[in-house]
Amino acid sequence: MPPQESHEQQAQEATKKPKRSPLAGWLGGKRSSRQDEELPEMDIKRGLNRALRLAGGQSSERRTEGAPTENLRDILTCIEAALFSIDEIRDVIEQAYEIALSAQDIEDVAAKSLLAESYDELRLSINAVIDAVDGPAAQLVGKQQRALEIKLGGQAHYTVSPIRLDVSTKGLNLSPPRDAFSTEEEVIGVIDELDRALTKADRAAADYVRDAQFLIARLEAEAA
Repeated sequence: MPPQESHEQQAQEATKKPKRSPLAGWLGGKRSSRQDEELPEMDIKRGLNRALRLAGGQSSERRTEGAPTENLRDILTCIEAALFSIDEIRDVIEQAYEIALSAQDIEDVAAKSLLAESYDELRLSINAVIDAVDGPAAQLVGKQQRALEIKLGGQAHYTVSPIRLDVSTKGLNLSPPRDAFSTEEEVIGVIDELDRALTKADRAAADYVRDAQFLIARLEAEAA
């Protein structure tokens, strides 16, 4: 009879799951199977690159008191950077989700506790991702969040709003595993929280994709 696996081995095997990057698929023209809402039929990566080239020769809008504005190039750069940051966050959520699912299949309390520790490390790493975001993406998903506004002509303005994606109740709302996955109720609750977190991350990405689509169409219309 083969030797029984240690608690550590059980936990390690449970966490060895393939990583997925659904948002990277969106940037390549694919769609995530988890996304409930229909995304625009558009190669966003190619569209962003094309729009950034078109915007390269444009002068920046000057900011005015009470109504700061950005130029199209800056906003599209922020959106592109934010999408890659959301991709990284979503990848962490996926890994945490697999750990929580694995906890349902393990009865050993010590092994469950190790999985809970691994889960909490991943949960907190989402905040680390947010804290590390700098440059353009920080304005939409990082610590330096602010609404980005562009003047479209006349009195019309278009605003791209930041979305909070840390683990706080105002963000993804992911609670720590206080009972170390010892109860089925806690594991189910964690899985429910992760489902909602994935939905929020997907909706954030979809919103930014639609913002990019609108601004790309606007830019191309002006360049025509």
